[in-house]
This record gives sequence, structure tokens and C-alpha cells, in this order.
Amino acid sequence: MIDQKFSTYLGPIIGSNSYSDVVYRKEDGVAWLTLNRPETYNAKRGITMDEMADTLLDAAGDPSIRVVVISGAGPNGFCTGNDQSYDPELEKSDYRGEAEVRYSQVVQQMPQPVIAAVDGFAIGSGNILAYTCDFTIATTRSRFGQTGPRVGSPANGHGVAMLAARVGQKRAREIWMLCRQYTAKQACDMGLVNTVVAPDQLWAEVDRWIDDIKNVSPVILQMQKMSFNRHDHFQEPELAPIQQYMPDYQATEEAQERRLAFIERRRIDPSKNVPYVKIPIG
Repeated sequence: MIDQKFSTYLGPIIGSNSYSDVVYRKEDGVAWLTLNRPETYNAKRGITMDEMADTLLDAAGDPSIRVVVISGAGPNGFCTGNDQSYDPELEKSDYRGEAEVRYSQVVQQMPQPVIAAVDGFAIGSGNILAYTCDFTIATTRSRFGQTGPRVGSPANGHGVAMLAARVGQKRAREIWMLCRQYTAKQACDMGLVNTVVAPDQLWAEVDRWIDDIKNVSPVILQMQKMSFNRHDHFQEPELAPIQQYMPDYQATEEAQERRLAFIERRRIDPSKNVPYVKIPIG
């Protein structure tokens, strides 16, 4: 069941038939959601996240929809995370961050299985989106990885910890803490991806998975999805560590320096790093 708070949050745009950052259509029991910012490798801004949540809520509430497919426009990027070059002052302050939590929670809570069809880069919150989906199908040219600690972009705690349920603690810590990139084969070998196909076989493979999903009981799939989600949430804290101990991180010199260094393609100035937070041990 979808949390009702999502509907009230999205009141101003819910039900809109025109979107600036996504393409959305429903056909033959499938909802197709395409991130449509290919000039940024489908990096998300606040409006993108709102429109994703809007369309996903629409699909979740439509009993004729059996499966949702999320993809990115163009051959080079499924989604490269949040658009670090976009000025958040051009949007409402509550779009960034808050919107992202909501669309990712809708992916988890909606009754239908969600397939991530990845062709190209799935980086940062784009990687989180891919592994939050129930299934991930990737092409051989896809790449996966996190960037948060490198670019000064903290993620919500549950989104970080959830990866351990996908690939195990050691791999999850490696992926999140070292900010490396992985090929589609490496991602598949570690359990981050279900299957890897040639780029020209992606949509045929997606169709095969759609057919399999349509052949099984929708309500039993819903119950199984809820069971997996309860396992994911069994240790979810009320506040993520970044919210609990460093709620003002985005206002620090480090956060600004890391964002600018990423945009300017240069090394960061380590003197801007925030020191460790003093937290009692034991």
C-alpha cells in the first residue's frame, strides 16, 4: 500500500499529462517511465524527481498495470544521479532531497514489480534507483557505482544500507565508501544486476521478463514484494546518521567544495574536509 503522505505532497502536479523531464505512457498492462534529460545523461533535478513520483503514483493506483519499466533516454545514461550543475535556487527548496526520498519509497511500496532497464551509466542516485527496483536488466555497456562521499552528496541512510541486502555487507561498503565504478558483468556477478544483454537485445529481454510477470498472480507478487521490503526495513532507524549528526552538512565548505570540484573536473581541496564527528563508542 502506498503511504498517503505522497499524494498530498504531490498535489500541485498529480495527474498532469505533460512533463518536462520524463516521458510516461501506459500500454497493454505496462507503465513505461523514461527519464528524459539525455543531455545530462539523465541526471535528475528536483522537477525530475517530482515527475517520477507523480507518474509512479499513477501507475501504482491503476489496477490494470501489471509491471512498471524505468529507463533513461539515449544510449549513454540510465541515470547519473542528481544534477550537480543545476542551480537548486531555480526550484523550490523542498524539491531536492525530499522529492528523491518519496519517489524511491513509491518504487518500493507500489504493488507492481518494477524493472530497471539500464543502458549506460547508473551512477550515484541512479545506481540507487536501479538497485531499489525489483529487477535490473543491463546492457554490456552499462556502468554502476556511487559518488556521494566523493562529491559531497550524502544519501538517506536506508538507501545506503539497503544495498547490503542486495550484495552483502563487504561489497556494499566497498561500493559506497570507495566510489568505484563497475562493469555490467561485475555488477551481475555481485548480485547488483539480474542479467546482462547486448544493447540491441535490451528491449527483447525486458519483454521476456514482462511476459513472465504477467503469467503469475499479481496479488501474490504484491505480498512477496511486501515480505522482501519488510526484511529491508527491519533495522531502519528513525533518522539516517547524516540527519542525526550532521543535518547542516550541505551548508559546509566541504559540501560546496566537492560539488564545485566535480563540476570543474579537478581534485578537491582537502583542507575543506569536515573533521570526524565525535560520537561516543561503547
